[in-house]
Amino acid sequence: MSTSRAVRRTAVATIAALVGATAAWLAPAAATRASAGPTRVRTYAVGTRSETFVDPSRPTMPNGAFAGSPTRTLPTLILYPARGAPGPSDLPGAPPAAGRFPLILFSHGIDSDGPTYEPLIRQFAAAGYVVAAPTYPLSNHHSPGGATVTDYPHQPGDVSFVITSVLALSRDPRRHFRNVIDPSEIAVVGHSLGAATTLGASENSCCADRRVRAAVSIDGLELTFNGAFFSGRSVPLLLFHGDVDGTVPYSASQRLFADSPSPKYFVTLHGAGHTAFRQAGNASQPPSPWEPVIVRSVLDFLDRYVRGQRGALAALQADATVPGVASIQVG
Repeated sequence: MSTSRAVRRTAVATIAALVGATAAWLAPAAATRASAGPTRVRTYAVGTRSETFVDPSRPTMPNGAFAGSPTRTLPTLILYPARGAPGPSDLPGAPPAAGRFPLILFSHGIDSDGPTYEPLIRQFAAAGYVVAAPTYPLSNHHSPGGATVTDYPHQPGDVSFVITSVLALSRDPRRHFRNVIDPSEIAVVGHSLGAATTLGASENSCCADRRVRAAVSIDGLELTFNGAFFSGRSVPLLLFHGDVDGTVPYSASQRLFADSPSPKYFVTLHGAGHTAFRQAGNASQPPSPWEPVIVRSVLDFLDRYVRGQRGALAALQADATVPGVASIQVG
């Protein structure tokens, strides 16, 4: 969300209206981290690159004074395990670390953009994942005509297009990311409106991408797409929600957990509001008590359902159970 109070109020009110409308149908590793279970996560330096992908097959709709466009333009921040010593600073353009890594497609919330989430998503890259964070055409805070939620039905298509584009970079021997990504290991993660986008791209018959193996929703909800949720192929689902979220109600993830098939996991963040982790602008501050729970639990979940490490579920149970901070339901 934007740090502008006026814009924040508008964005919150818009999402709240949507909620009301849908409620009727409600280099090498230099260190390791010991998880609270049997798995361990290697720590890498984090490299960054920015790419701009243009989809000529789908238009951007008009928005206020913006007349629209015949294409969809998606600036994308890519973070990846890099050669060099792990540390708190990103290494722009650094050579990728040796090996092939899973891909996470991360979707931002309303009135935000991909780079805003860098303090959170760089932790996934440091743990051995390539993370692609696109900025969507009309829901970002610099959107022509102003950030709007009304373009969300098109965003799952953007997810698939960016996945295809990033995989093409990995296949191209001339490019920086050649042979860096394992195309059989892909997950989608999102926050708020980006979580709704993630659910559309993984769990809705309208636009589920069959390359996706697991999905993570942070403070998300079911929005109307031209299809049905959980009616066909579904992937393992991890939900997070703050139980004092004043933007998207906690009950939205309760419904998701009730509606979705197994395997599914619901982590309640006790006392957390809508954004329980650092974003750009406050990255130098200490993390909230919920941020380590989110990061470790996401990594445990993806290690199990993307990387196939069965022991990771024990770590997930432990990392998502912190008295007074977080608890987990399993279904």
